[in-house]
Amino acid sequence: MRSRPLTALLAAAVLLTACEAGSDSGSDSGSGPGDREDPRPPRSAGPRPETRRDGAELLHRPAGRASAQNPAFSPDGTSLLFTVFHDGYNAGAAALRTLPLGGARRQAPRTLLDESDRAAVNLPGTSWNPSAGVVFASDRAGRDEVWVLRPGGRPERVTEHDDDTGYLEPSFSPDGRWIAFQESRESQEGQESQESTESEDGTGGDGSLWKVRRDGTGRTKLVDGPATRTDNRQPNWSPAGDRLVFQRRREGTDEWRLYVMDADGGGLRELPVRGEGEHTDPSWSPDGKWVVFSSTAGGLDLPQIFAVPVTGGRPVRVTRHDTSYDGAPSWSPDGKWIAFESHPGGEDRPSALWRVPAPRR
Repeated sequence: MRSRPLTALLAAAVLLTACEAGSDSGSDSGSGPGDREDPRPPRSAGPRPETRRDGAELLHRPAGRASAQNPAFSPDGTSLLFTVFHDGYNAGAAALRTLPLGGARRQAPRTLLDESDRAAVNLPGTSWNPSAGVVFASDRAGRDEVWVLRPGGRPERVTEHDDDTGYLEPSFSPDGRWIAFQESRESQEGQESQESTESEDGTGGDGSLWKVRRDGTGRTKLVDGPATRTDNRQPNWSPAGDRLVFQRRREGTDEWRLYVMDADGGGLRELPVRGEGEHTDPSWSPDGKWVVFSSTAGGLDLPQIFAVPVTGGRPVRVTRHDTSYDGAPSWSPDGKWIAFESHPGGEDRPSALWRVPAPRR
């Protein structure tokens, strides 16, 4: 991904669909015809989706050089929210779209927000709340800030800051009142820095974690990256709202590990995953007992999808397609599926969206 639960839920999904229809009419789109991915399903779309040997089935493959990334289930599990980068993997302007699931035939994605030369990016996991809408990061106001798109509404700005950092990877608490996000240093081009920074006093690190109320008040730092000489990213709320899972690396290393902390920033601990490897993109199972993530555990050349109990232990491998990168997983609300992004090989090629049956727990 970019390193830059019933009646009420169904009602929220209906309202958000109305918002999508308005966006498709052009009210929120700054793009012209011919310069964006055609959101229609591919010609091969039909009742029998493309499948892999590991049981994964294709949900959506964009046309041309567009890249579909960061799948996140709707609260009722009937749709997927995702980001489409128009110029390749993590490249260029980006739009928010939703993909209806189910039915006899595959349906076309629906545009939620698409603005010319701007990037709107969601986080896999808890970025779609039944009452509060969709939370995402966007540079639509000049620099990356946290925004919310309420059901049937227009984007509302949550954060505002004026330094050289970007506010990215936001996720909702289950009640929709709080948003967790990461603060990362940005390069001159406005992209998230991939390197740890060094301050004048010698402390290092990058990627702090914050939380803020939905109305923009109560901004609280949970993890100070520079002070702890760590890089902390992609915070995802637990279903109970009492904890956050995220990925962390220490200054001077590329070894990403999984961490869990209380929602107030206390109780920080590493989530122990047996076996060497790089662990990223964590999010929760709907019962809060497992974490799904992307990893090279066991010496894999390319990341695959794994799940591990929140208490730690030996991870369960979910996808088995050694010639593809599999990342950015999200667990469906009914616990039956895990959606993820995938592309062939280790290069940053355009990704497609897939889903695979969740492991038995």
